[in-house]
Amino acid sequence: MKSIPAIFSSNWSAILILVGVTAIAFFPILHNSFINYDDPGYITLNENVKSGISLKTIVWAFTSYEQSNWHPLTWISHAVDCELFGLNPTYHHLMNLLLHIISSILLFIFLKKATNSHWQSLFVAFVFTIHPLHVESVAWASERKDVLSGLFWMLTMLAYLRYRRAPGLYKYLSVLLYFVLGLLSKPMMITLPFVLILLDYFPLNHLSFRSKNVRSKNNISSISLIDSIKEKIPFFILSIVSSIVTYFVQRQGGSMAESDGLLFKDRVFNAVLSYSNYLLKTIIPTDLAIFYPHPAGNIDLYSIIISSLILFTITFILWKKRSTLPYLFVGWFWFIGTLVPVIGIVQVGLQSMADRYMYLPIIGLSIGIAWGLPIFLRFIKFPKQILSVGFVILTIAMLLITRTQSEYWKDSGTLFKHALSVTSNNDVAYTNLGVDYADSGKHRDAVYNLRKAFQLRPNEVGIRSNLAKALASVGEYSEALEHYNWLLKKVKPDPRLYLRVGNVHADEGRYDEAVANYLKSIDLEPSNAYTRCQLGEVYTYQEKYSEAINECMLALRIDSANSKAHNILGIIAGKQQQYDLALQEFLEAVRLDSLNSEIYTDLGILYEKMNRISESENVYKKAIALNHNNTDARFNLGFIYAKQKKYFEAEDQWNRIIEIDTISINVRMNLAKLYDIQNKHEQALDQYAAIIRQDKNNAAAYYLSGKTFEKLNRISDAERQFREAIRIAPTYLDAQTALQKLLASQK
Repeated sequence: MKSIPAIFSSNWSAILILVGVTAIAFFPILHNSFINYDDPGYITLNENVKSGISLKTIVWAFTSYEQSNWHPLTWISHAVDCELFGLNPTYHHLMNLLLHIISSILLFIFLKKATNSHWQSLFVAFVFTIHPLHVESVAWASERKDVLSGLFWMLTMLAYLRYRRAPGLYKYLSVLLYFVLGLLSKPMMITLPFVLILLDYFPLNHLSFRSKNVRSKNNISSISLIDSIKEKIPFFILSIVSSIVTYFVQRQGGSMAESDGLLFKDRVFNAVLSYSNYLLKTIIPTDLAIFYPHPAGNIDLYSIIISSLILFTITFILWKKRSTLPYLFVGWFWFIGTLVPVIGIVQVGLQSMADRYMYLPIIGLSIGIAWGLPIFLRFIKFPKQILSVGFVILTIAMLLITRTQSEYWKDSGTLFKHALSVTSNNDVAYTNLGVDYADSGKHRDAVYNLRKAFQLRPNEVGIRSNLAKALASVGEYSEALEHYNWLLKKVKPDPRLYLRVGNVHADEGRYDEAVANYLKSIDLEPSNAYTRCQLGEVYTYQEKYSEAINECMLALRIDSANSKAHNILGIIAGKQQQYDLALQEFLEAVRLDSLNSEIYTDLGILYEKMNRISESENVYKKAIALNHNNTDARFNLGFIYAKQKKYFEAEDQWNRIIEIDTISINVRMNLAKLYDIQNKHEQALDQYAAIIRQDKNNAAAYYLSGKTFEKLNRISDAERQFREAIRIAPTYLDAQTALQKLLASQK
């Protein structure tokens, strides 16, 4: 059996093991979903990307500054994925992983060719490929820009190595080409010219601080620092152009606006602290999160002093030792330099740091360790054995941590719950977890988390907007409207905002106000078919059927495949007892959108009206299968079961509604009556009690619970409930009659 060093010793076996270990570490991401942070804007809701690759998409990619970035090659790569795989997240994640693996192999090949040091090169490649800090770049579909630019970074270094060993215009232009492709993938590539100068010093031994035109051991003539810089002038010019474009794009896109309130002092302090934190998380990769809140105004001065001393001391020592420890010098300045664009002096967003920013800087640190550690261990016994065992232990540790970290990216809920467990005051995590709960139909959980985010950042437009929407979903309309009114004063006229306000008024039953807001939205965006459908739906509630039909027809002119318009036309026909026409409209709506749970619910209602009960039951089941949180379908299906005396099935449907929405007073009332029919009086009383806890003025709940107490011969309890019902509703005839009979029976 071969020893561990022997297994790794050949290039091909080392590469195969590198690929295998990476695949094992990141395998969980192939089962992960898209997340609700950036993925909608980059992929799932981006119509240009979803449409696949075309000339139109390519033109858009080069002219767009969506997501406050200009990275046309990244947009094109996302569009290619959608062309090939649609919106199947497995393949989008797989492409990220493949790009990452290829970059790891290229990094190993570059270092091996540049240094002829097998083990050090392999160590750097392993750290790069499975370090836990890189999970964010690989597991996050939207971070395609990281792994794509990383690929061109490695190709640029390899092309530069070929050029340096045999200079020529063609080879120089190939280096420049790969660099340009990298800039078109992510502007963080702007630091690569600086790194190329470092590579001239080590490992290429081309740059000399003392003299020039001296042959190195790699048969590469050395030049001065000035000459090396002059050689990179085209690269620096491209970096400057990319920086200017990025600045204006991010300013235009609003990414810098939210950080404009940060004091320069806070930015500098956070930058110093972040360098230390990046070092710490490289060595001890724990408590990793998708977002780290900026500690503006809350940075401990003692921590700043300690971090500054550590950074300046290391920098000073390695500068002084640059001639004797070139690998440490290059590794350290690689780390320091490549983080400059994202360290926060020019702040984009409100994060203090980000794991993804270490995707390329970590190479510098690992180069320093790979070539520096053997030097420091040469004076102890068995240094090779210690390094070999340490290498294996480190690889296993990184593999296990990375695999665990990859599993946190399973979905939005898992990811942001983890972020909240390892960070504090994380408004981004609260917001996105709240949005995830809202998307899952868990609106009360959404409200809880969005309120937490609101407490942290009360003036953030996105948080207010999501909170208002969640509040409306749980029936807290007045508070929702308070937030919407704040937004209407804060932002420029927005058709989506008027649409949401209209939706709140529609849910309240204030149809005139709803219509007024829908019309304002349409004035700003007359071609929005969805808003016209919402207006048509409200007209239907007002029994203004001709106006409703007109809005639906206008919606269909805008979008002939609009299923909601056909659905509303079906509802109108059903209300007018034109059942054949209604059925025709519903079936067309189903044809256009066969995965829409609400359409099946409305079709089920129509079948009930047509007394086609078995078909109604089937489509309600279909609606529930498509959306387990469809409470209307469950409620109606429960009634069908109750009429059929399938009490257990009816109970199951109504109890599931209560699990989704614990308030559900109407459902609890019907469930209590169902329990009473089955003589499950104690369970009925539990439901009445729950209703009363939620609505202390619900006279019907008091009256019906009184009737149930009567059945249990608990006369005093029954009398108390009847009296409470009458106190709340003095003209409640059924309660008065029940109380009189009860009192008469006691004489």
